[in-house]
Amino acid sequence: MAILPIDEAKPAIKPELAAGRCDVAHIVQQIRQAVRSGGHEHACALSHAAIEAGIRHPFLYYLRALGKGRREEYQQALADFESARALSPGDPVLQEATGHCLTMLGRFHEAIETFNLAIVVRPDFARAHYRRGVALGLLNEIDDMRAAHRRVVELEPHNVDALANLAFIAARKGEVSEARIWGERAIAISLRHGLAYVALAMADILEGQYSAAQEKLAAVLNGAAEVRDGRLNMALGFAADAFDRHRRHREAFRLYTEVNARRRQIHQPRFADGRAIDEVTKLVEATKRCQRRGPDKRSAETRASAAGHVFLLGFVRSGTTLLETILASHPSLAASDEHDFLAGAANELLHGKSDLQQLASADDASLAHWRSDYWKSVRAAGFSPAGKIFVDKVPLNSLRLPLIAHIFPDARILFAIRDPRDVVLSTFRHRFNMYPASFEFLRLDDCARFYAAVMQLMDSAREKAPFLEICEVRYEDLIAGFDRTVANVCKFLGIEWNENMRHFQSASPAIDRRSQSAAQVRRGLYQGATGQWRNYETELASVVPILMPWIRRFGYQPE
Repeated sequence: MAILPIDEAKPAIKPELAAGRCDVAHIVQQIRQAVRSGGHEHACALSHAAIEAGIRHPFLYYLRALGKGRREEYQQALADFESARALSPGDPVLQEATGHCLTMLGRFHEAIETFNLAIVVRPDFARAHYRRGVALGLLNEIDDMRAAHRRVVELEPHNVDALANLAFIAARKGEVSEARIWGERAIAISLRHGLAYVALAMADILEGQYSAAQEKLAAVLNGAAEVRDGRLNMALGFAADAFDRHRRHREAFRLYTEVNARRRQIHQPRFADGRAIDEVTKLVEATKRCQRRGPDKRSAETRASAAGHVFLLGFVRSGTTLLETILASHPSLAASDEHDFLAGAANELLHGKSDLQQLASADDASLAHWRSDYWKSVRAAGFSPAGKIFVDKVPLNSLRLPLIAHIFPDARILFAIRDPRDVVLSTFRHRFNMYPASFEFLRLDDCARFYAAVMQLMDSAREKAPFLEICEVRYEDLIAGFDRTVANVCKFLGIEWNENMRHFQSASPAIDRRSQSAAQVRRGLYQGATGQWRNYETELASVVPILMPWIRRFGYQPE
C-alpha cells in the first residue's frame, strides 16, 4: 500500500509546531479522525510526519507500524511497535500487534510470549487468542493450537476463521465427526470459506467419499470458495497427503501439482532475476576448473572450539533429520539443527562467483578469519560444543562443499543418501517455506535437474579435495539395518556406540518441531518411507532419465 509522500503530510501539523503550540492531544485526535474516515494512508503519513517532528505518542508509532506491516516491512514495523510499547507498557492491543509482527518474522516463540502478555491483561481478547493459535500451529503445536481456537469460539461463536481452523485440525487428526461439525458451522456462516471446504474434503477422503472430496476441492481451486487464509495452499497439500494415505495416488499427484503451480505463480516474480539451478551450474563449472588440493592440517580454531567437527550434508528429504536425531542422542555429540553458520563466508567467497579464484587463493589469515567467524556464530546461537563433536546439519550446505574443503579441511563429512526417485518425489510433495532452492522443487522436472546439479557439484568438489573424509549413509540402510549402519557411523566419527542411539526419539525435542521430517522422526523408523516412488512410477517416468546416473551411482536398482 502506497503511503503519501511525507512532504504532503507535514503541512497538517506544521502550523501548530510553528506557533509553538505542539498540542499533542489535538494532533493525535486529527490522526484518529483520519483513520475513522477511512483515510488510512493519509493517517499513516501524518503519524510518520508527527514522529519525525519529534512528537512521541504510542498511537503514532502503532499506526506507522501498521502501515509498514501492510507493506510487509515487518522488521521496521517491529521497531515502531516496540517504541509504542515502551510508551504504553502493558497495552494489550500493542502486545497483540507486536505478536503478529513477530509471527510474520518467523519468531514464533517470542510471538506466543507476547500474545500471552496481551491475554493476561485482557483474557477475552479474541484476536490475541486467534493469532496465538496461528503461531502455535506454525510451530506444529497442534493440540495447543486447537485449545487456542476453541477459546476464540467461546468468545466469538461466529468467528469463521477459528471454526475453519478447528475443522482442519480435526481432519488432520482423523477425527471425521468433529471435522464435519466445525466445518459445517463455518460454512453456515461463510458459504465460501476455502479452509472449511478443504477440511470437509479431507473428512470425505477419510470416509472414502472421493468424488465428494473432489467436488469440494474443485470449488477451492476454481475460485468458487474464497481464499480467506494465507495458508490455504498448505491446507490443500494436506488434502493431497490424505489422498496419498488412502492410496489414491492419481488424485494425490494432481493435487500436489496444482498446489505447486499456484505457489509457483505467487513466488515467481521473486526469482525472475536468477534461479538457484543457475547458481549451482555455475559452481559446478567453476569447481571443475580448480586445481586439486593437497591435505591440510587441523585448524587451531576448531581445536579450541570443539572436540571434533562434522558436516551432515545431503539433498533435502534424504534422511538428514533422522541421522541428526540419532547422533544427537549420543552424549559425545552436539547437534545444531539447521542453523546457517557459513552464510558470511559463502556470501563473500562463493555466491555469484563465475570462478573460485578468491577462495582458492585465500591465505592462512583469511581462512582463519572465516573459521573464527563461524565459531563465533555457533556460540552466538547458544551452542557450547567444547569437549564434544559438533554436528552442523544443513542439507544444502552440500552446495558449499568447495567452501568447506578450504575453510574446514579437517572436518568429517556425513553424506546422507536416499533413492533419488524417492528424494525428488518427497521434495515435490513437501510444502517448504519459499527460498531460492525450494522454488526449484515446485515442478518435477526442475526438482530433478536441481538434484542432479547438486550431486554433480558434490562429486566435483570431492574430486578436487581428495583429502576430505566422507562417509555416505544410505537412508534405506538405516531403516533395514539400524545397528550395523549406526555402528559404522560411530566408527567413522571415532566414538563408541551408545545405547541411547537406539532410543533416538528421545532426542527429537531438540530438533525443530516445525519440520515435517521431525514429526516423522518422532514416530521412529518407518519402513513405508522407502520405495514410495513406485506408487508414482508413471508420473516420475519423464524425470527418471535425469536421475538415472545417480540412481546407478548410489547403487539403486534402475527397474
